[in-house]
Amino acid sequence: MNIQDIKIGILGSGNVAHHLAHAFYFHPEINFNSLYTRNSKTGRVLADAVQVSFVENLEEFVGLNDLIIICASDDSIDDICKHLKGEEQIIAHTSGVVSINVLKQASQNYGSFYPLQTFTKTREVDLKEVPFLIDASNKYSQDTLEHLARLISKDVRSVNDEQRRKLHVAAVIVNNFSNHLFALTKDYTDKLGLDFDILKPLMQETVMKALAQNPKDIQTGPAKRKDTLTIEQHLNMLEDPKLKELYLWFTESIGKYYE
Repeated sequence: MNIQDIKIGILGSGNVAHHLAHAFYFHPEINFNSLYTRNSKTGRVLADAVQVSFVENLEEFVGLNDLIIICASDDSIDDICKHLKGEEQIIAHTSGVVSINVLKQASQNYGSFYPLQTFTKTREVDLKEVPFLIDASNKYSQDTLEHLARLISKDVRSVNDEQRRKLHVAAVIVNNFSNHLFALTKDYTDKLGLDFDILKPLMQETVMKALAQNPKDIQTGPAKRKDTLTIEQHLNMLEDPKLKELYLWFTESIGKYYE
């Protein structure tokens, strides 16, 4: 079947659904057909934005599409599949950690369509630069999902369940954990009446260096140098117990790493 003949439906209206829906809408070779979500308010807003039908009945939604991409929270995918009974339809999810085997209760044709990136509705992302990790139950599903991914991204990889799930752990560490440190740091500077923006060039250079070189080779700071007096002064200045605990943990970790 030609990819243009495959009717595609998105199940969901969150961050990933938002970005995939707009990417599908703007691509002339993608037959983006309809959208379904339990939250009819956000679902209608997204469907209207990309000019596709919003379908309120799940059974009707399944019948209208040849390929359904589930863009839902990890914890909800199993429950969705219990009610998502396809026939020949390809059912794929966008989760980094949920096994594709969960989808076999919905169809014999299933797989993963995982974009390895952080998404928010308020920030544009160039999907051409986003790696898409594909896995599937059979060659037909694999070929179809890979073809679709290549229409919107130049980095498409065949990655099995175990590899994808381990990459998701790595993604959580480099993205979610680092962003949480940024958030805690902003709370710290705000509380002291300091300008958080003054740290942004440093944040940018840190990431740029880590992208250009092996992060192991570019470590700096008092923990690496074993500047105990500086470390003690920092700890005395940190009143927030969470930040103090994190400072101690990272200091000890860095020190042991470079012994």
